[in-house]
Amino acid sequence: MPQNKFDVVIIGGGVIGASIARELSRFKINIAVIDKASELPSGASRANSSMIHGGFDDKPGSVKAKFCVKGNAMYHVLKDELDFHVDECGSYVCAFSQKEIEHLEKLLGYGKANGVPGVEIITGDKLREREPNVSPEIIAALWSPSAGIVNNFEAVAAFMESAQINGAKLFLETQVTGLIINNDEILGVHTNHGDFLAPIVINAAGVHSAEVSSWAGDTSFKIIPTRGEYFLLDRTTKGFIHSFLFACPSDAGKGITVAQTAEGNLLAGPTATPQEDPEDHATTPEGLDEVLRGARRLVPNFPVNLNITTFAGVRANTDTGDFAIKLLDKPRGFMNVAGIKSPGFTSAPAIAEYVSGLLKQELADRVEFKVNEKFVPERKHIPRFLFMSNQERAELAKKDPAYAQIVCRCETVTEGQVIEAIRRGARTVSAVKMWTRAGTGRCQSGFCCPRVAEILSRELNIPLDQVTRHGGESRLLVGKTKEFILNKD
Repeated sequence: MPQNKFDVVIIGGGVIGASIARELSRFKINIAVIDKASELPSGASRANSSMIHGGFDDKPGSVKAKFCVKGNAMYHVLKDELDFHVDECGSYVCAFSQKEIEHLEKLLGYGKANGVPGVEIITGDKLREREPNVSPEIIAALWSPSAGIVNNFEAVAAFMESAQINGAKLFLETQVTGLIINNDEILGVHTNHGDFLAPIVINAAGVHSAEVSSWAGDTSFKIIPTRGEYFLLDRTTKGFIHSFLFACPSDAGKGITVAQTAEGNLLAGPTATPQEDPEDHATTPEGLDEVLRGARRLVPNFPVNLNITTFAGVRANTDTGDFAIKLLDKPRGFMNVAGIKSPGFTSAPAIAEYVSGLLKQELADRVEFKVNEKFVPERKHIPRFLFMSNQERAELAKKDPAYAQIVCRCETVTEGQVIEAIRRGARTVSAVKMWTRAGTGRCQSGFCCPRVAEILSRELNIPLDQVTRHGGESRLLVGKTKEFILNKD
């Protein structure tokens, strides 16, 4: 088969594209995942609240409700199968007034109708027995025990690597510029690296999905890029909060949340600011002030002095308020999996299962969906040195001395982990960070970045000044400031 010819092309390698690729790799078909970024995850899959939602917030009968509860259940299995972190911490929606309790009762009804297990309303005093740091003004809370928080970096890497293990191909730094259509049939996509031919194209392009859909002649939805800003605190805050805390949602969204991440950091956010530019990921004084006010409403002594970084993500809100998942009649072979905002990360594996089944049912004349008997469901992550016992560390270092060399002191990341990340496809400092957590700690890569760059240079056999932060022109070094020349004469 020619290099540029596939059975399925997936535009976008976020959690949706990666999970669809993995699900489709259960068949003997040739899959290409195309993403313009230099590492995965990027976009909204990279910068989000990392929550596995319970499924009580979505109106019964909506597309979101259809996938959220099922996706939640799938994560509790996939976390072991694909070896990524999920903290099954549960969530609380907090009420500060009688009117908000009425809203909790509405959400409780949604939860029961959607099949959310164990959802119930508890008193504020009961909440404070479990979470002593929450506000004394909270009078009730909706408890959802099946909710959790995931390491979103690990999850996207796991879905994508599993797909690759089973034959899918990933093309990074490749931007789709148009669709190839003839006689109302999809034939592939144009990119900055040439054409990719395929009888099935899946649009999972996130904030750019409406633009891609318009190329196919479908303008049934619009994307409203919506920026969400966050604080991320040091891991010394571990245990300050144990679960995911919400205020009662409003028309603008679920509001500011406070949660402990899967690795023990404290996270607060996001805002919900509509904007024109889908690529504007800047934080703002106004946005961060809003986050802090919201966090302190839930947790009055929120320890913002332990903040180590702020960041923003842009989510793909649709003007319909729901996911836009549709297999088009024309051009035949084109499918939208678009507008996947919250609870999109939760819904991803269930959406992928649905998409795979629909394509097999409706487009079997275009692609032969033979079962891949050699499909490997399991995948192991890079060893997490930080969480190992001293005995496990010693045994690993004995097998490979590179695991005895600490590169990142904040997160106890070793040279062995960095090398393994590069072996699995990391080509930038940012990619190494997402694979290993090197640079995610208190110093925010101030100590480990030069060492990671040196290892990348060595392992990739490229000059040090060609190593980038996140691809493109994001080079860390521009040249030497001093050079010693030995005069042999």
